[in-house]
Amino acid sequence: MPFDSALPAWSRRRLILAGLGAICFRAYAAEEGLPHVRILFLGNSYTANNGLPAIVGELLLSSKVLAPHIGSYLVGSYMLQQHAMDPNALALLKQGADDGKPWDVVVVQEQSVISSLAGIDSEAQLYMSGGLSKLVALAREVNPQMLVVDFQVWARHESLWKQNKKDALSTGANPDEAHARIRLANVKAVQSAVAQNPGANVIVSPVGDFWRLVQDIYPALPLHAEDGTHPDMLGSILSALVIAGSIGGRNVIEQSNWTGDCPPSQVERVKKVLLDHPEVFKNAGK
Repeated sequence: MPFDSALPAWSRRRLILAGLGAICFRAYAAEEGLPHVRILFLGNSYTANNGLPAIVGELLLSSKVLAPHIGSYLVGSYMLQQHAMDPNALALLKQGADDGKPWDVVVVQEQSVISSLAGIDSEAQLYMSGGLSKLVALAREVNPQMLVVDFQVWARHESLWKQNKKDALSTGANPDEAHARIRLANVKAVQSAVAQNPGANVIVSPVGDFWRLVQDIYPALPLHAEDGTHPDMLGSILSALVIAGSIGGRNVIEQSNWTGDCPPSQVERVKKVLLDHPEVFKNAGK
């Protein structure tokens, strides 16, 4: 039986989400001379929910560190292998940003069940690693210096295990095991991508690591949406802060002040966790 037959039915649907087309979020800094950064997101509903690419743009813009140009191609339940073979995704990758210049960064997000299966199943790991390696090679054809950011996802909410939900059980015996699998799978995928593309600039953005840490420190903060799988707005802001920090550094996290519809006090708590634990960034991909 192929490993993907273990995926729940919902995870194989091709539900097209906002961001399918070449939708670019235009954000320009008011100050002259601010360095511009062009970021393309390739992912699925974890990236599409709450408009994560636009949130990253807002955070970068408010930090006054970088002037962002944001593009995205997001399809429900998509895997990296599917993005690597999708003509629309590849056309957007080759097209570049809205200012006509090549992308500087591509943020890629693997499907969540595959991410966990790959931590224990060799076939799933080859599938995930192969998809990432293809995207790295394609990105370097467009821009040899492009930074490829591997978006490490999070484990589902613990309530799904208490309810014996199949989609949660398929990722591990509990949230800690699911997270450990996801983390290992991303480490191996990046190592494989670098081995197959010598000189490539590929990093893990430890989103899932920070989700676990924030949940440990502030268990009452609402990171998950009601389905226990996708992010609530605060979860998307947390994810965006980690990704923006992976791209632009600590100053982006320190100086950003965009909070969206979330209570500023909640966002400040999340930011403090990131700033107090730089070792999570340093250990990403290890």
